[in-house]
Amino acid sequence: MSIDIPAALEDGLARLPTRVAAVLLVAYLAVGAISTVTGSTLSRAVVDALQTTIPADATAPTTPGMGGEAFALDVGLPVAVVLFLAQVVLAQVVGVVGIRTFVSDARASFPTGLTSHLPWVVLNALVAGFVVNVLIGLGAILLVIPGIYLAVALYFVQFEVVVEEKNAIDALRTGWALTKGDRLAVFLLLLVIFAIGLASAVPSILLGFVGAPTLVVTAVSVGLGAVAGLIGVAVGARAYVQLKPDGWSPGLGSPSPFA
Repeated sequence: MSIDIPAALEDGLARLPTRVAAVLLVAYLAVGAISTVTGSTLSRAVVDALQTTIPADATAPTTPGMGGEAFALDVGLPVAVVLFLAQVVLAQVVGVVGIRTFVSDARASFPTGLTSHLPWVVLNALVAGFVVNVLIGLGAILLVIPGIYLAVALYFVQFEVVVEEKNAIDALRTGWALTKGDRLAVFLLLLVIFAIGLASAVPSILLGFVGAPTLVVTAVSVGLGAVAGLIGVAVGARAYVQLKPDGWSPGLGSPSPFA
């Protein structure tokens, strides 16, 4: 099978005005808000820790309460790190639910097997995501083009972990094979998804330029980012289904990989 980009877009967008998509949007909004708070908290904690270890006369003046610090919690670095890592895991769980929902035909209710082997899947998805990001980063250092190629070739690795419940290593292999022969189409699909994400960032950037309150800018950014993220997952999931063999269906609820 090959990717039909207009069909993936149409099919993905058609799944947004549904009950399950509405529930997922709320989850994406919650993750976006939590991510903003934990990211700001970690950033502030790191700065505070550095300021306590570097001599005062060696540090540049700072202005309290600027930017994302408005949402930062007043906690120490260890607590900030724990909160940030917890948010990463939560975001991955929501990502698993989103992918599994959109590769299925669920509209009014979530598919069966939605939480099948969730700890195993989340762990391997995190590992696979880390490996893929490292490879893309290394490729980007090598004149950018290799990084883009790896991002395209490995785009469906997470889907293989989440849907097929493969371990991270097997998913890297099968995800690579899945895009073979269709990498130009995957690249064009990613350009579309990237353009949607970029467009969603424009309103908050413009609000920042005109001096809108930080709360307003952040709320718009989180809200539109959640919508763009949901669209990206829906379209990517439908493209993933297109690449699977005829007659394929998600095999959720298979025997435990630990058995």
